[in-house]
Amino acid sequence: MKTKLISAIVSAIVLTAFHAAAGALPSYVHGTVTVNWTVDQQKLDDVAKYPGTGMTTVTGSGSSKTTNVVQVYKDTFATYAFTSADLLALLENSLDTNFPAGAKLVSDGSNLYVTDSTGTNEIAKISSVISVTTVGAVNSGLDTIRQTYKESGTNSSAASTGSGSRAIIVNYDDSALTPKDGTTTKFEYVGISAFTSSGSETTSTKSVLTVHGSGTLTIHGTGYGTIQNTPSIISGTVMASPAGSYTEILP
Repeated sequence: MKTKLISAIVSAIVLTAFHAAAGALPSYVHGTVTVNWTVDQQKLDDVAKYPGTGMTTVTGSGSSKTTNVVQVYKDTFATYAFTSADLLALLENSLDTNFPAGAKLVSDGSNLYVTDSTGTNEIAKISSVISVTTVGAVNSGLDTIRQTYKESGTNSSAASTGSGSRAIIVNYDDSALTPKDGTTTKFEYVGISAFTSSGSETTSTKSVLTVHGSGTLTIHGTGYGTIQNTPSIISGTVMASPAGSYTEILP
């Protein structure tokens, strides 16, 4: 029983990319992903104020005549919020498609999906754009298993809780595709995912198995790259709270 329970809830640990055909989500544990980033983007980059070599002025005359050439170069950047809706719009551009109204970013804790408004049916594959790597983890947890024997049969239950953190690297790269607007987006987001997980599993004397799983994850991170051809620095969080349950009759 412990193996089944742990496999049901351990997915609440870390957000990773998923590459599968569209259809119903394979995991009963899932929830909406919230992206809350701040993005600093370069706007003007060493832009000259005056045409040509610069602004020329002449002062004095004769042997005191002086020619002055002045050029002014300007750099500016802008800061804006980048949310789940912005990431969905960026994926639409990268994949040269349009998602239906109400489309969502959804995670089961170990996979990332683009779904319809129900949050349960995958509508697009994102493997050509997003990849995620876990490079380290620390975990703690507690599992309790109980069995009760009666004349009518045996019932059992198990419960599990866990918490910890993982180092995550998220890469977004559409340079091998043909995005809708012709630009390229390529950035890396690196962070620490703090997670909790919990689950329960019961089997009745009539061999009815009921499983519940839930978890939370919050990735705090920073990143750098280009978003639609514009140099960008990223900071902020990615959050999800996957949860769900299912029931089946065991053979």
